[in-house]
Amino acid sequence: MRITNPTLLRGYNRDLNRISSSKNELERKIASTRNFNRAHEAPLSAAKALNVRKSMYYNDQHTENLKVANKFYTEAETSLLQVSEKMAQIRETIIAACNTSKDTQDYKIYAQQLMTSAQELCAIFNTDSAGRSIFGGEGNEALPFSILNGSDGRPAAVLYHGVPVNAMNDYNGFPYSDDVYIDIGIGMCVDQKTHEVDSASVLRTSFNGAKVSGCGAEYGVADIDLSSVKPGRKYCFDIYADGVKKTIEFTGQGSFSDNVNAINDELKKAYKKEIRSGKNYPQMDAQGVVSLRDKDGKAVEGGIVSMMNNTTKNPRADKLVIDNDSGYTDKYRLNLSALEEGGKYTVDVTVGNVTKTIEFEAGTDNLADTENPIYREDVTVKNFQAALDAAFGEGKVNVSADDPTKGIVTSEGASVKLTAKAAEDEKTENTNDLLTVNAKTSDKVNLKTLKEGEEYSFKVNGTEVKVSVKDGQDAKTALEEALKDANVTATVNDNGTISVNGANATITSDTNAAAVGTYTEYSIDTDSLEAGKSYSLKVVVGNDVKNVDVTIPEGVDAKQALQDALKGAGVTMGDDGSLTVADGKSLSVSNNRSEAADGSNAIVKREAVYSNNYIQLTLDAARALENGDIEYANGCIDRIVSANENLLVEIADLGCNEEFIDFNLSRITTRQENLSERQNDLEFIDQEEAITLWKQLEALYNAQLQMSSQVVPNSIFNYMK
Repeated sequence: MRITNPTLLRGYNRDLNRISSSKNELERKIASTRNFNRAHEAPLSAAKALNVRKSMYYNDQHTENLKVANKFYTEAETSLLQVSEKMAQIRETIIAACNTSKDTQDYKIYAQQLMTSAQELCAIFNTDSAGRSIFGGEGNEALPFSILNGSDGRPAAVLYHGVPVNAMNDYNGFPYSDDVYIDIGIGMCVDQKTHEVDSASVLRTSFNGAKVSGCGAEYGVADIDLSSVKPGRKYCFDIYADGVKKTIEFTGQGSFSDNVNAINDELKKAYKKEIRSGKNYPQMDAQGVVSLRDKDGKAVEGGIVSMMNNTTKNPRADKLVIDNDSGYTDKYRLNLSALEEGGKYTVDVTVGNVTKTIEFEAGTDNLADTENPIYREDVTVKNFQAALDAAFGEGKVNVSADDPTKGIVTSEGASVKLTAKAAEDEKTENTNDLLTVNAKTSDKVNLKTLKEGEEYSFKVNGTEVKVSVKDGQDAKTALEEALKDANVTATVNDNGTISVNGANATITSDTNAAAVGTYTEYSIDTDSLEAGKSYSLKVVVGNDVKNVDVTIPEGVDAKQALQDALKGAGVTMGDDGSLTVADGKSLSVSNNRSEAADGSNAIVKREAVYSNNYIQLTLDAARALENGDIEYANGCIDRIVSANENLLVEIADLGCNEEFIDFNLSRITTRQENLSERQNDLEFIDQEEAITLWKQLEALYNAQLQMSSQVVPNSIFNYMK
């Protein structure tokens, strides 16, 4: 076969152009360091490179999110460490105040220190990070925590986003309580039905200040001074009742009873849904006290009612004089449980600037058994009310007969103070010996807070247990059934603790924190008892405070003598020294070295419950010291210790999250490095390899040019030459 010159020429030109094109393309890649500049040049590599770039972009976003979260968590941990240190100082201040001499001026100095500490705690919780409050939840308010002054101009109530911290036991009921999350690249999941993010697939970057600092109280009612209501004027207030918030507007009427009826009508309208469903709802009594009522209209214990003037919905509305009695209050209570049937008692009652001496008799039910009369609290209330009517006039001063306000004495428009009459010569200095009192704190389920028809979730020793209380079922039985369904072999005790293999279980709950609490078991080291010595204990059962004094004669069983003495205070001491009370009431026992009297001072007491918020608790302790109420201030100590323990758990949880953040930062850094290598393989050339190849192509190109004389045919000019 003969190959013609044109064929040779076409092949030569094609090869020369191909080598020249390859060389030029390689020169362009060497100059730009890239494999391709347009997607069409390498579609498959470009598609892969695009996915790599997208992954690197998200990696950068996740890295930035983690760095922001790390800063947020670090500053939160630093703040809580400062809070923990401040709480230790507060505890030491209260202890020093309780151990000082009874000098009113000294108490006021300590009270001022506590008020300053409360304001410092508030400032710490208002710490911000990058313009956003750390403990403000999802809100962007600069100062989520604030302290509201009382009518006397002194700090009285702690507010969180404008709501009293004592208003609700459920921290999720406060404004801006939803969590804020960020995606950190572990696979964010969104529920297609609810459109809510799965919290396990993201990182939380918000802290609910009500949860961290504590919220709610043992119980609480609210009081409106009806004498401040003017006829024809408009009033507007927010009410929080059992966690349900409503805004109430009403017009002032001409009399106290008309105002009570007007307010109750509005309350029934606002809470008609709750009333229909059989839930508790708020109602006002004749004295202006608003408390929770059941479907039959009877007052119920355990709930909290709190009120605030609303200045937003109706700015022109007049302000009411409101007292939220869910902590240390200015109200006094006749201590009905401290009275003995048929006993005669004397109390000084101060209403405004008027003081009168009231004598009354503790009631007995003589109709039930004439030989063994039974003490009746309701009869005592009637007797005391009759004595008040005789002294001040009918209806001027009133003692409440409804639980949980039974025994509280009020007078509309005026402050009331009760002082028990005790003979001065009967007071003695208590210099008794000390007993060894041990206190062991365990986790418990607050059985009284479990409501019918609602579901609760706990973790018992790490195992999740879901509890649903059926209609007519008691909470303890429901919890026992839930433990059985969760395959947890345990015993539910009457006090709410759960025993597993003879030891109290660890109980936690993120969603129902109000239903989980602590139970302190008290015991006395009976080996410390000695015959011939005297001992004095301060025993607090529920809200009743009693002094137990016992002198052990020679030759008498010391343990039995102490058991008999405690029995009179409603406390049972076992052979091992353990102390228990009936009906699930709380118990507190400590040595009593303070001044003791003949018991008359137990007739009355200032109405006081304890807040779950330790800023509020600090303020309440300060108010108690200002009033010389060492008993209440002393009761704050254990609660502050417990709060500090919960705080350390929060700090430990923050530390775990910081480690999780560090782990993910390391993971993302490694992934970014791998993606960078993949990007280099797809988009960038190896310079050394490319230059070597270019040199080879250049040599081939030059060699082909030199071979052109052998391939290109001679022209006519060559022949002529």
